[in-house]
Amino acid sequence: MKGKKMMALLLGVSVCFSMLGCGNSTSAESKVTESAEAVSSQPPVQETVAKETETQSLGKVSCGIHQGGSANCAAFLAKQLGYDQKYGFDLELVVTTGPNVYSSITADEMDVGFLGNGMAWHYFEQDSKMSLLTIDNLTDDDKLLMRKELGYAGDGKESLDTFYERLPGTTIALDLTTTPGVFWKSLVSAINEGREEPIWYEDVEGAYPEKGSNEKKVNILNTANANITAAMEDPSIDGCICFGSVKKGLQENGNYTTVSSTRWHLGDTITPSQYCVNTAWAEKNPELLQAFMNALIDAFDYRADEGNWDECINMAMKFDQLEYKDYDMTAGYYPTHEDLKNWFGTEDGIGYTYLENIRNSHMGSNGLTDENMKSIDDIFLK
Repeated sequence: MKGKKMMALLLGVSVCFSMLGCGNSTSAESKVTESAEAVSSQPPVQETVAKETETQSLGKVSCGIHQGGSANCAAFLAKQLGYDQKYGFDLELVVTTGPNVYSSITADEMDVGFLGNGMAWHYFEQDSKMSLLTIDNLTDDDKLLMRKELGYAGDGKESLDTFYERLPGTTIALDLTTTPGVFWKSLVSAINEGREEPIWYEDVEGAYPEKGSNEKKVNILNTANANITAAMEDPSIDGCICFGSVKKGLQENGNYTTVSSTRWHLGDTITPSQYCVNTAWAEKNPELLQAFMNALIDAFDYRADEGNWDECINMAMKFDQLEYKDYDMTAGYYPTHEDLKNWFGTEDGIGYTYLENIRNSHMGSNGLTDENMKSIDDIFLK
């Protein structure tokens, strides 16, 4: 499979780069040595060497990242730790939103970018201009929180049967258009499996599943994640699905019980966050893309080490203009270089299951069906 061969290339960090950026560096070092031997170590020689080294840059990579989560953002860490300079390129970070990453990538205004699953359906459009570059992390950030007075046990102790009986008639606040919406749809699917009378709700595109009895309807307040805290001040809102600092703040105020997460109820349908790339740019700049991947995977390994988490947060606070308490490094599983090699090393590797989960989570949404959606082979960078 071409996709797997390319993934092996992109993930072969040390080996691959020895033929790319490191080759350039070695050439520059040899010129430095020759100059030093011929002219001793006079200042003019040092100035010439510095200018010559500067010209070795492979170029600039424009990368879109999301606001407020820099401590667990591999691209941010790669920049802060100087991995872009290590591999001979300049990394330009653009702080924006998932929808803006998508629109900028497809408008040829950005080279690579970080995406949650909310925008991932665009990969599968027939005229998509972006490819999936790599899995970033297995998110466990989206959580379903319910008011404590409702009596949920929390900590994953509720069964799907409990949700089937107790969620109908309640009102849940979440953003149906981003990752909480994907999480909610997956949870509803898991709850309804094998049941003759499913619970249902009004999606942005109509009822999901098909409308059933009013006794089995869950009411949805469709609101952006940033507005969830304000929404929960209304006592008629029974629960919410949220992520990031909003989720952490609600968990810490003591009025809510965390009753569902990907780890507890949706283990077979994990939809990881990813890095996407402008397909045309990738084809024109293979060495520059390889250098970016080398830096990114180094950052993956740094981030995966819990001993580095405090430093990750410390580097991010000023950049994000947040406080230490605003970060939650436990919100995902952060893969290492070795993980990625294992996940994509064989045709039945779990990495391909994760990618299929992304595809399946968008099946039936935005007019996408199995017949008109691209396959994983189509969208995973060849």
